[in-house]
Amino acid sequence: MVHELSFDLANDIALALAGGTAFAADLRVNACDFGPLAELHHAGIVLGRHSWLDVGRHVELMRAMTVGKKWFSASGMQGFVTMSEILAQYSDWTDFAMRGKKAATAAGFAPDMPGQLFGAIGELRGNIEEHSENAGSGYIAYDATSGHFEFVVADSGIGVLKSLRTHPHYAYVKDAGTALNLALTEGVSRHYDEKDRGKGFRPIFIGLANASEHVRFCSGDHTRELKRTHERRVTAETRQKAVLPGFFCSVRCAT
Repeated sequence: MVHELSFDLANDIALALAGGTAFAADLRVNACDFGPLAELHHAGIVLGRHSWLDVGRHVELMRAMTVGKKWFSASGMQGFVTMSEILAQYSDWTDFAMRGKKAATAAGFAPDMPGQLFGAIGELRGNIEEHSENAGSGYIAYDATSGHFEFVVADSGIGVLKSLRTHPHYAYVKDAGTALNLALTEGVSRHYDEKDRGKGFRPIFIGLANASEHVRFCSGDHTRELKRTHERRVTAETRQKAVLPGFFCSVRCAT
């Protein structure tokens, strides 16, 4: 039986591999969506070593992410860049954003939406620079298909819990789930003096409110997911998961 790679299945796979479970003989997985595949990559799983996983059209993108090299597909519908590239040469960010906006337009998004997408990506990029304490470990990737645009922004820095605890008001926080919930609360920041500083992750989701189907924030051993139903209602859930380093955000948007 062939399974489609979902976030839940990716989490189960990460937990199994971390525990030394061998299941190659009876598992076949196809990766259609980019987000779950990127999460496996961020968990440190070398995807090319597992015969049970078919990464499909993502093979070149995943290869670029593995070697950490700036890359765009020939069609321009997929792209990847590291934060170290951006920090060394800011024009790499400009190039990446321009290509990504063209990809979103080609995928069928309304004229104002590509700018909003990359406004959100830029906010997440800034969060890595300001809060991760290991900005060079960060990376950004996107995948555009007809009617959909997925992006991932991640790093292997100190993570949301440790970052938030540097603020004296949040020194009491003990787990990554609570830290993620707080980070998605209006006005929460790690900075004691919050004037003109970051206001957490919630404004990012609000900025994509009309397009986002699934927003997933991961840090440490927790994830916070926001999903939009067919009735346009947003459901939110925080739960434990396989441990991930630093911070990982995956967003899937639809036209």
